[in-house]
Amino acid sequence: MLDIRLSPQEYINGIKTGNPKVIKGIYEKYHPAIVHMVETKFGTKEDANDVFQEGLVLLYQKSQNPDFSLTSTFLTYFYAVCKNIWSNKLRKKSNKEVTLDQNMLLMVKADTSTILEKNEKYFLYRRFFLKLGQDCQKVLDLFLQKVKMEEIMNQMGYGSISYTKKRKFLCKERLVKMIQSDPSFRELKIER
Repeated sequence: MLDIRLSPQEYINGIKTGNPKVIKGIYEKYHPAIVHMVETKFGTKEDANDVFQEGLVLLYQKSQNPDFSLTSTFLTYFYAVCKNIWSNKLRKKSNKEVTLDQNMLLMVKADTSTILEKNEKYFLYRRFFLKLGQDCQKVLDLFLQKVKMEEIMNQMGYGSISYTKKRKFLCKERLVKMIQSDPSFRELKIER
């Protein structure tokens, strides 16, 4: 499997040279985020596969320019490329032609970059949240909905508020440790 501690430029170089390990690693690591994005925007998994492939092709084309380099994380840039490809397809379906180049210009704006970073953080959080047990997921979900500890205790069937607080703390601590151990988290922290 791919060493997922690659820098954004190493990903681009791997695409440029057609390195099968890099391409496979990109697919394994980033394909689920693209599928989720397309499916939540009225697309199918097949649409997402097409968008993912077109995104890789576009990055391959851009990588041929010796001046091309990334200033964001690979996921931030790749997600934006795929999002713009999908938006373009949706616009074409509704007979409102927009070129990809126009969409790519939008990526330069700072507010778009901020939104993309938030999306990247959300996908990182969500990936590890889903790895927690059902009990931890429910406790943290209730806590994030600002449900009072007493109500969480009752819903979860715990014996005391202090145990409920301890359980919430342990679940949150486990989630934070999993997120912090992921190379994507370190990549996000380094590049800020």
